[in-house]
Amino acid sequence: MEYAGLVENSNDLIQVVGFDGYVIYVNRMWRETLGYDMADVAGLNFFDLLHEDFHCDCQLRIQVLLEGQSIPCFEVVFRAKDGRKVIAEGSISLYIEDDEPKGIQGIFRDITARKETELALQTSESRFRTIFESSVAGIAMLAPDGTFLQANPAFCQFLGYVEKELLKLKITDITHPDDIEETLSRRNIALANKSRSIVCEKRYLCKDGTEFWAQLSSTWFFDEQGKPLYTVPVIQNITRSKEAELKIRELAYYDSLTRLPNRSLFNDRLEQALANAHRLEKPLALMFLDLDRFKGVNDNLGHAVGDEMLRQAADRLRHCLRENDTVARLGGDEFVVILSDYKNDDNVSQVATKILEALSCPFDLAVREVFSSTSIGIAVSPEDGDNSADLLRHADMAMYAAKGAGGDTFRFYSEEMNAKAVSRMDLEANLRRGLDKKEFFVEYQPQIDLQTNQIAGVEALVRWQHPSLGIIPPDQFISLAEETNLILPLGVWVMRTVFEQCVIWAQSGWVPFRVGINVSGRQFTQDDFVEEVCDLIEETGVDPSLLEFEITESVVMHDVEAAVVTLTRLRDLGIRMAIDDFGTGYSSLSCLKNLPVSRLKIDKSFIADLSSNPDDRAIVEATIAMAKRLGLDVTAEGVETAEQFGFVQGRECDEVQGFYFSKPLSANDVASTWLVSEGKDSD
Repeated sequence: MEYAGLVENSNDLIQVVGFDGYVIYVNRMWRETLGYDMADVAGLNFFDLLHEDFHCDCQLRIQVLLEGQSIPCFEVVFRAKDGRKVIAEGSISLYIEDDEPKGIQGIFRDITARKETELALQTSESRFRTIFESSVAGIAMLAPDGTFLQANPAFCQFLGYVEKELLKLKITDITHPDDIEETLSRRNIALANKSRSIVCEKRYLCKDGTEFWAQLSSTWFFDEQGKPLYTVPVIQNITRSKEAELKIRELAYYDSLTRLPNRSLFNDRLEQALANAHRLEKPLALMFLDLDRFKGVNDNLGHAVGDEMLRQAADRLRHCLRENDTVARLGGDEFVVILSDYKNDDNVSQVATKILEALSCPFDLAVREVFSSTSIGIAVSPEDGDNSADLLRHADMAMYAAKGAGGDTFRFYSEEMNAKAVSRMDLEANLRRGLDKKEFFVEYQPQIDLQTNQIAGVEALVRWQHPSLGIIPPDQFISLAEETNLILPLGVWVMRTVFEQCVIWAQSGWVPFRVGINVSGRQFTQDDFVEEVCDLIEETGVDPSLLEFEITESVVMHDVEAAVVTLTRLRDLGIRMAIDDFGTGYSSLSCLKNLPVSRLKIDKSFIADLSSNPDDRAIVEATIAMAKRLGLDVTAEGVETAEQFGFVQGRECDEVQGFYFSKPLSANDVASTWLVSEGKDSD
């Protein structure tokens, strides 16, 4: 009875079946598992209980048992009462009763759940293997030390390896050298923190040495004790998007011509450098560079040649600096250099000298060899400013001081420069206000005919009557007016004033004489300059034959062809043309003879030292002789002594102008002192 109880209450499925297949006995677990009641068991046939998917070699197994052999463990599939499939695993043996075999007894265990799990795992494994093999993403499995354990075809294809080759490598073997340190750091952090997922961008090296950008998602797997088992990196190819991103960044932060950092990136680096210098209590120097006479290269040789010169200049600057220094292009021919972590100001001077020497070497620009020089301004933090705006402004001031000293040099910023800049800003503000308040007036300096000793003409000279500073001479404000373009409205005002005065003199009956008007380069090169002159002539009613426009050599040489067109149009209006300050520019005889001008005015700088400088005497003599050969009249400016007068008179100069005869006069004083009425003889 005790044995019967154990069998009945066993957790195994126990059954006894006769050789004819009918069930003799089943225990409780068998009934519960297959869903039969005790009453259902009678009349059940074992073969009817087998699931149609199960093919059983029952007769063969019975024959084996009858021959005295054992049957190894096997699986059987039952059909439960409700039709469910029940998978069982177990063994069978002969059922002996009264020492005679009466049937077969079987002891099985329900393994349906286990088989379903195994099937699910097999399905999952198959699915994973399919995904692993066919995925467009690169998937691999790495040991904790980074050794490859597996790699799918996509991973291999991305990097140009076959799987067997990768299995001999570690992840660091295919990581870009610049990313190895960060890769190892991420791995160490993941292991220390038991982090399961890492998402980042990184660079790999392909088998052929090319660079490969990937979006990496790496998952770590640990055992129950937290020991790392392996990691599964999944990579997506983002090389194209990364290259596009880098290109966009390059366009945003780098100058397209020179590949140097542009203004935006420079500002960012300067802020960082200042922060580091402040934190470490170390000095920082900022250099502001401007190529001397670069505009002439652009204007005369073309922008393509100018661009090549800028590229070569950028390369030379790179070679003059350390890797941790920054050189940037702000625009045009302006460059800036950030020098940090240097020992003393002598080091800054040495770098500046090195740059000057490098940029003074000739530039091979294909069309010709061009020589240039550079002006450098230097500001040092914290002495000259502890923020980027002040430092850049002060370096810019120092650069203009270097340029004002003739260029090809460097200057450190000083407070005096700031005072001059502030004074210049005040002067500009006063200049604008002066134009609005009509604080300007015109004086006229007589030009004397050396044959008659009578007035041949006058030169109109603009003056500024400042309400508090008094009379401000032209040499203090004309250049500023040029730089700020205020020369344009001022020039129009001067022309209108002079035109109107010419009309007054003519209506007063004075003998007609020539009136010279200085025309600035900014005015002369305006597209509508001639039209503007025509409008003023029509507005005032002036006789154009009374007018003579004076322009400098440099204005003509800026663009000779355009100058000739403008000069010819003005001459066709009846206005005479003169070259002012002759000898200080770069005009050639071949150029001069083709210009529609009637007069040369010898610059006063050559007249001033006639008594002591033989070179100046030679230049004056040659200029007068050349002008006579070209059929041009000559006026000597700045004649202040009898000796100077005698020299130019003896060289057949046509006219003189200067304090020896008269200082600049008001219009009324010109009339009362020099003019005679038509029809009257002069004294």
